[in-house]
Amino acid sequence: MNILNDKMNVENEEPQILALQQSQISIAAKMMATTFFPDPLSCYLIPNESDRLGSLEKSWSKTIKQDFPLGHVYCSYQDHSDTSASLSNPQLLGIASWLPPNANSPSLLQSLPLIFEIFLQNGFLSTRRILNTLTKTEAYRLRDCPTPHWYLEGLAVSPNAQGKGIGGLLLQPVLQQADRQGEICYLFTSTDRAVKFYQRHGFVVREELRVLNDAPPLWMMMRSPQA
Repeated sequence: MNILNDKMNVENEEPQILALQQSQISIAAKMMATTFFPDPLSCYLIPNESDRLGSLEKSWSKTIKQDFPLGHVYCSYQDHSDTSASLSNPQLLGIASWLPPNANSPSLLQSLPLIFEIFLQNGFLSTRRILNTLTKTEAYRLRDCPTPHWYLEGLAVSPNAQGKGIGGLLLQPVLQQADRQGEICYLFTSTDRAVKFYQRHGFVVREELRVLNDAPPLWMMMRSPQA
């Protein structure tokens, strides 16, 4: 495998999947923000490009910090002969952040400080769009999955490392556990390409949703446990 990243060119080494370290949360949030910067939903929620990257980084930092204590935030890095050196390497290739069954998403009240900060920076339009997205996607999730389930809050692979199978590897720790325990997995995504990717891993589209009339489509997807 040949992976090329901004500061990394490693040949013939398999990417490794490990639990994210607490010291890597800031780096992971930056990678998530950079990867999702051109995403249709990100562009819709924060149309001002000069504000988008910083707002996304704050949002992902908050999400990963909330998910981290629950033990299911995974990262991909490049294997080296010195494992301790690779763990300290800030160049992550991908991140997957999950909420396990029985864990609650942050309430709207808990999200208010970040939403208020976004309002001050981006104004009413972005705030309205974000609130509608949060409330409607959560309502659809609870409708589709009234019983405990896994929820993928975010999956991102560095643009220079895409197409190498890393995204699929990042899904495996939870998909395998969900299959063993007979549990459902759920997510939403905002691109046709991502829909096809998740379908290859057993997810099916439950609903195509537009949170507002001018919003890009979101696909709510669910995966039943596989035999």
